[in-house]
Amino acid sequence: MSESKRIIARLDVKGKRLIKGIRFEGLRVIGDACDAAEIYAKNGIDEIFYTDAVASLYGRNGLDEILRETTKKVFVPITAGGAIRTVDDGRRLLAAGADKLAINSAAILQPNLINKLSQVFGKQCVVVSIQVCRRAELQWDVMIESGREKTSWHLIDWINECQERGAGEIFITSVDRDGTGNGPDYDLLQYINSFVSVPLVLGGGFSSSRELVEVFTKHNNLSGVSIGWSLHHKKIEIMNSKYELEKCNLLTRKINKDLHINSIKEKIKVSIVDYGMGNTQSLINAFDLLEIDSELTTDYEKIKKTNICILPGVGSFPEGMKQLNKFNLINNLIDHSNSGGCLIGICLGMQLLFSEGTEYEKCDGLNLIPGIIEKLPDISCDGEKTIIPNVGWNKIKIMNHELSLMNKFDLIHQYFVHSYALKYTENIHKNTIFTSNFYGYNFVAMIKNLNTIGIQFHPERSGKLGIELLKNTIYSLIK
Repeated sequence: MSESKRIIARLDVKGKRLIKGIRFEGLRVIGDACDAAEIYAKNGIDEIFYTDAVASLYGRNGLDEILRETTKKVFVPITAGGAIRTVDDGRRLLAAGADKLAINSAAILQPNLINKLSQVFGKQCVVVSIQVCRRAELQWDVMIESGREKTSWHLIDWINECQERGAGEIFITSVDRDGTGNGPDYDLLQYINSFVSVPLVLGGGFSSSRELVEVFTKHNNLSGVSIGWSLHHKKIEIMNSKYELEKCNLLTRKINKDLHINSIKEKIKVSIVDYGMGNTQSLINAFDLLEIDSELTTDYEKIKKTNICILPGVGSFPEGMKQLNKFNLINNLIDHSNSGGCLIGICLGMQLLFSEGTEYEKCDGLNLIPGIIEKLPDISCDGEKTIIPNVGWNKIKIMNHELSLMNKFDLIHQYFVHSYALKYTENIHKNTIFTSNFYGYNFVAMIKNLNTIGIQFHPERSGKLGIELLKNTIYSLIK
């Protein structure tokens, strides 16, 4: 779990329209979803949660188009949910711009889907959305089909089942409170809090900054809150809420609303490795903003003709290497780097640059940078149990001041979503550009070895500062 508390905008959509009801009933169109996402992102929202409200009804997810359009202007992480029933459904949404996948009804109907998505895309990518209705004192029914159908699952049993199968985040919504503005279900949070061992997000009923302070203060392990109605009706103001949280010593992400991003003046062409494991559309949009010509490809001849090759990645280490092998890219990428070609690996793409990964099984990497990618620690330096994955906004700390282009980014927030990392040690100090911290455990956030750079976070999803950092990273390789 990240060190910063997250405020998440929940956007229920039908087509491109933003809709909202009360207790999931009486849905009404209240605007354009892309416009709302852009406004909330500019005002400091930490994450967008898109859910296709009619996906289960029609048996398909229609978020592809809205994701592609939103990510042209919105550079914060997006979770997409609704009728994700197969790995291919997930792969399609990630390619369209989603950063995480949320499943609800499909998880209940085929629980093994959680396992499959986790094994391919990594635990950190899989969000299980749980909708509940209060039945009696300290009893809640687990619901599906947008809160319309009751299941036979006991709430705690279902939470445990999801976590055992590989859910990386629990996103729980009180159907009784949704769209009412009557305040969150504090009893629900208290009831489940000790049973949730992954990042937890609570939604339903929030109407004031005071309520945000209260839930985060009482439940330190709560990672984020989901807000829809109160944002749409301007009952909650994002930056004011963050100010109130900070006054109570609750860390939040800082943003620079006045930062203007200048495009790169040099003519640069970038290749993005299209091996089915990345949120490639988000990278394309970031490069478009910087006026950099980018191309999705698995053709090594095309990669060799570009200034920089980008290896993105959302997924597990073994699946990433499997996909690179499928496209005959392993030796090609090694040759590209060894022959002087510039290479940037992002998130999973960074991890694949190293000698070995240990996710699910030991697996050889590209070995372009020495090191072993290992799971984040289960116990903190203070002896407390950690919450894995590390999902959200963490500060990065500069370790190597020789790259003057990077000095301005010391201690800024960037978006992380991972369960595995490279431990920071003194013997890699000269190669490490940034570190970050997880419960007192220092890991490498950015590293450079000759013409190859690895970035553990997602600069393309980290707002304007992330885009600026991505630009300077490119400059550090071509100048």
